[in-house]
Amino acid sequence: MGKMMEQAGSMLHIPKDVAAGEPVITITGRRNVYIENYKRIVSFMDDEIKIQGKTCRITVQGKRLAIEYYTGDDILISGLIHSVATEC
Repeated sequence: MGKMMEQAGSMLHIPKDVAAGEPVITITGRRNVYIENYKRIVSFMDDEIKIQGKTCRITVQGKRLAIEYYTGDDILISGLIHSVATEC
């Protein structure tokens, strides 16, 4: 099944990381972190948010962190971002 998904993604010009379910993390300046392909919110505090990705855990640290919105596929975190780390 994995090989078939890889071939289908290649034919459709879908990046390999997206086709494999890897999280896609976009950091905009020091104010926003946008995460695609996440599974659930593990913990939420105003200085640290932990997100379980489909293949790894993502930790966002900062000040006055807030979840602006989330859907079943993506999440937007805002605040003064100090660091973003992954544990895979």
